[in-house]
Amino acid sequence: MNETAESRVILYQQWILRIRSSASPSESQILLMIHGWTGDENSMQIFQRDISPNFLIIAPRGIIPAPEGGYGWIGHRPGREATLHAFIEPAQALRRLVHQIQQEYLVKNKSINLMGFSQGAALSLAYSLLYPEEVQKVAVLSGFMPYLPEKYQPSPSLKDISFFIAHGSQDDIVSIQRAYELVEFLHKAGAKVKFCESPVGHRISSACFRELNYFFNH
Repeated sequence: MNETAESRVILYQQWILRIRSSASPSESQILLMIHGWTGDENSMQIFQRDISPNFLIIAPRGIIPAPEGGYGWIGHRPGREATLHAFIEPAQALRRLVHQIQQEYLVKNKSINLMGFSQGAALSLAYSLLYPEEVQKVAVLSGFMPYLPEKYQPSPSLKDISFFIAHGSQDDIVSIQRAYELVEFLHKAGAKVKFCESPVGHRISSACFRELNYFFNH
């Protein structure tokens, strides 16, 4: 846990959030952490441990109860075959949440950062495709790109976003091939991409964890 600020769980309007205040409110940026299928507001806490205290970190609970326990973001489990359209509603809900917090916490920097794991990573990508002008950095952890409409053309603003993609070559839940396809798509769109592959399953290796921290802290 970052020593400068403890995170806490709050009820914020209709949301359950784990939130960590920024050490420098006037210079803060929002980092939105989005958990995967069967996760909750606590699932991404491990990833915030070494993140700069200048980030205002928000980790919301998913909007759909999962039958196995925990929560998710779209109705079909765990969403690997979902289209971009399936993620529009949760992306819109998160955008409204972000805008409300920016106003309430007087966040001057309107660009946000996203970090998502698995289904949450797919939602982070959907958010970036839908609102690229509002996004600065995105970390895609063991994630996948939602299937796009035929002849889909990404926004030119995608080239202004920096992406960090971490994936395990032994992942039997989301194939490493999905990560390769994502990297190719982002390169073609002109985005800045850092790819970290490790011989692990559906999780993040210690080596990629270090690169993830560097990505957000520099």
